[in-house]
Amino acid sequence: MSSQHWDEKSFCEDYSSTWEISEDEVHYGWLAPGERQLNLIDIDLVNANVLDIGCGMGENLIALAHKGANAHGIDISSHMLEVARKKLAPYHDSLTPVHLKQQDMRKTDFFPGISFDLILSAYSLEYLSNPGELKELFYNLFKRLKPGGIFIFCFSHQLQHYRHNMLANHSSKTGDDQFSTLIYSFRDVVSALSEVGFLIERVVEQGTQNPSQLSYEEARQFPYHFHPGKNPCHPQFDKQSNQVPHTVIYKVRKLDSHGLKQDQQLTFNYRNNQIRIWGQNRTIDESFDFAVQGRTYCAHKLARYDNVVGLCEAFNLEVEPQHLQPFDEAELKLDLDGTVHHRSVPANSIQALLHSQLLQEGLSPCYSRSTFIGNQEMETGLYIKRLDPIYGQIGRLFPDQQLGILVFINGEEPAHGTIGLEDITATVGDRIQVFYIATRWGKAWRPKSRADEQLDLF
Repeated sequence: MSSQHWDEKSFCEDYSSTWEISEDEVHYGWLAPGERQLNLIDIDLVNANVLDIGCGMGENLIALAHKGANAHGIDISSHMLEVARKKLAPYHDSLTPVHLKQQDMRKTDFFPGISFDLILSAYSLEYLSNPGELKELFYNLFKRLKPGGIFIFCFSHQLQHYRHNMLANHSSKTGDDQFSTLIYSFRDVVSALSEVGFLIERVVEQGTQNPSQLSYEEARQFPYHFHPGKNPCHPQFDKQSNQVPHTVIYKVRKLDSHGLKQDQQLTFNYRNNQIRIWGQNRTIDESFDFAVQGRTYCAHKLARYDNVVGLCEAFNLEVEPQHLQPFDEAELKLDLDGTVHHRSVPANSIQALLHSQLLQEGLSPCYSRSTFIGNQEMETGLYIKRLDPIYGQIGRLFPDQQLGILVFINGEEPAHGTIGLEDITATVGDRIQVFYIATRWGKAWRPKSRADEQLDLF
């Protein structure tokens, strides 16, 4: 992830001495209209839990706290958080406490146990390394939102890339050095949001006419403006700014606990023998109870409808505070295709938590490698191929079927199985389930994907 000098005090001081940002209105793009004109936040902010990703100097948090929100912010820069605390000091007696934490946004185990009504991010997401990290962050933030919650974020418009005519709607870095930021294409952003389960409600493009010629008095109409005499815009930039937007804002919503388009996800309820797959109720033809090493399991044979003919829940866990670790990395000893493999993963990732909990339950996971098409190239990951010792019993119950292992989080397969478990952060309240699935040999168990209406808009 790009740091762009945010760990340097002098860089942060230059930024804070250049930009003067309103503390009573939520800002988005620089020198562009804010919340009062755009009206993107349509929820009651009184006692709402809100989160600002890359909160910087804390102005948006102060503006939201003025509205009665319980404000939380994270930023990777200790220097920016120091400025934020100084800005918050005068409001000590008049505002509900604002919670700040220094943290990499990719580690979404911040403020455990809290679900958010609103998540904001202004320009911070362009410091990720690639579109894959963006989709992983989208999913982890999706998990942290309450049903009906909204996520509003903005970053540099794709037309600001100096090579945008040659990129063919691909995301790209602005340069080759470690401080370069990432400019995202509409396609990559919309695809990631749709796969994760967000509903895109609004897309706003923001631009500024002749920004280098703006006086301080003219700039003050915008919540994100410069200090007197500190206009940072160069006259050479005016021509481009007059022709194309410099910022794009997305407003998206989490519809419910399973997100968007349940008929295209393998989502289901698995209680009281009521099974719902891809939005369809399924009939159980027969159930089989069996015991292995003192534990009882139940496998279900399903009536013929599609290629899924059987399911068996092998593991079920609701994440509690004691499951989360105080350290950053965990070293896992894995059985990878019959050989011992050591793998370092985030300590509070779903993979680390699931692996340790399976072993505690007396279940030994055997892993294999998978290859799939990422955003721009082929990627590899690990998946659970088999769970011993129940594999043999499942095989006897479904002797002529293809067996596979599926991991579900909060009742769904994350982003159609395109996000690795090591990239998903476990949070308190998550429900993790592991299923054996039996399908007819040689048949795909996922339905064929339809054209994505949200992507078609672009």
